[in-house]
Amino acid sequence: MMEKDSKDIFPNQPEIPFMEKFMVPQMYELFKFGGSSVKDGEREIQRMLQYFSGDFTEEQLRKNMERYNLQNMFAVVKEYFKKEYGYEGDGITLSNRYQQTINSYIYNDKENPAFVHIDELFESTVIAFFLAMLKWSKEFENLDVYSECFRYILFLMNNVCIFGEMQGQYANDVLLQLVSGDVQILQLAEDCYWTVVVFSLAHEVAHAYLASIGKMYSERHPEKEEYDADMIAYHIVLRIIIENDGDKRILEEYTYLAPMMYMDFFDLYYYTDRVLYKTRFYDPQHPLPGDRKNRLFAIVNKDEYDFDTVDGNHLYSGFLDVYDEYKDQVLLKMEKGKLDKVLHIKRRNQMRGEQL
Repeated sequence: MMEKDSKDIFPNQPEIPFMEKFMVPQMYELFKFGGSSVKDGEREIQRMLQYFSGDFTEEQLRKNMERYNLQNMFAVVKEYFKKEYGYEGDGITLSNRYQQTINSYIYNDKENPAFVHIDELFESTVIAFFLAMLKWSKEFENLDVYSECFRYILFLMNNVCIFGEMQGQYANDVLLQLVSGDVQILQLAEDCYWTVVVFSLAHEVAHAYLASIGKMYSERHPEKEEYDADMIAYHIVLRIIIENDGDKRILEEYTYLAPMMYMDFFDLYYYTDRVLYKTRFYDPQHPLPGDRKNRLFAIVNKDEYDFDTVDGNHLYSGFLDVYDEYKDQVLLKMEKGKLDKVLHIKRRNQMRGEQL
């Protein structure tokens, strides 16, 4: 994360004597400790120095990694839950291993310590998504950039989101080469990324908060809990934006629509799956991204959230241009058979069978 100096927007276990204290429910153990870590902070620093040579020093990069990281943002989120809702949430911890999912979630079975999971795949995918989308938006008329950005977004939606594959070094190099030296896009993408991280963390903590106050939801309308969690999470994001400025700035004003972009990210994921594999999203617990986005717009339009929105509106307008363009191109190229080589029909059918 670079320093912010560019404002140019464009069920229960049976009791087991003796061994009881060593036992952990299998499902809890699976979620809490499953997966592996693929992070390599030192390598990330060296690659940033390679592609942004002369723009940053190693000291600056280390300073920003110390300031902008998941644990710090999680602490900020819990601080604001205490401030805004009187909810401590101290017992909630953060899990961040690679479990091949782009979704965040909270494990809160009331018997084990609750934890929020933000997958390493989530991290790498969301930041890459913003880099490619915003670069595309900035240089839309550049046919080479247009082509590379479209292909990279398609790769993210197809291989990464649908099949849960972590981007390899070659894929990362392609993206970094595409944005090499463009500090503005790097800053815009990372600013939007951290706003989405805070929103996602706050959304999951909101589920724990709602449970703590005894909020009950009808089995006929389970999606209402997601709307409520979104409302709380977005409130947290907007309060952080409004109340922090200068050296204490955490989230930038112009990223206030980043949660909407996050919903658009999922919409593109589901759209790509539908066009490529004829698979339709269905989850009675979670409403469609478009419905969630509309609810978010209703929240931010409230008078209590008063800040400069011009730059944020411009950024989102450009984002929507390439969002629409991606949809058009995926459908057109699929109809003409130009995407046949990237399809994994057998794997997708196998996944669909496993999910039934």
